Amino acid sequence: MKTRGRGFTLIEIVMVVTLVGVIMTVGIPFFRNATNKQAVRSAMSAMVAMHARAKSIAIQRARTTALRLDASAGTAVIVSSGIGGTVDTVGRVESMVQRFGVTFTTTQTGLMFSPRGIGTNAAGTTIIITKSGFSDTVTVSAAGRLMQ
Repeated sequence: MKTRGRGFTLIEIVMVVTLVGVIMTVGIPFFRNATNKQAVRSAMSAMVAMHARAKSIAIQRARTTALRLDASAGTAVIVSSGIGGTVDTVGRVESMVQRFGVTFTTTQTGLMFSPRGIGTNAAGTTIIITKSGFSDTVTVSAAGRLMQ
């Protein structure tokens, strides 16, 4: 009587490797698309949060405050007018490219807020954030209100 050893046969291992390969071929593009969409959403949330923070800083400090957007560098920063005409950077320069891997375009280079938190731009601003074919848009009215 012949005893059979424990373990898997070569055919069983080849079948499992083939199935794993097929599943990964289908799953990886889906996962990549999901992560790109999430990066765009997260960057938009960060941009909206910076907008709200700029407004609240203008009110708290009773000074003109701006959210400066540099689309070519992919950065956003909040600045506030100081005493004697100086400009104070509030917080840090937020790099959307480094943090989220996204790019953005904007119709204006900054959003200005009066000491009362009201937008002082002459026209509305549109911000479009994109990554690998996915995009999200937010519009800020001249009065500084967000419209997503």
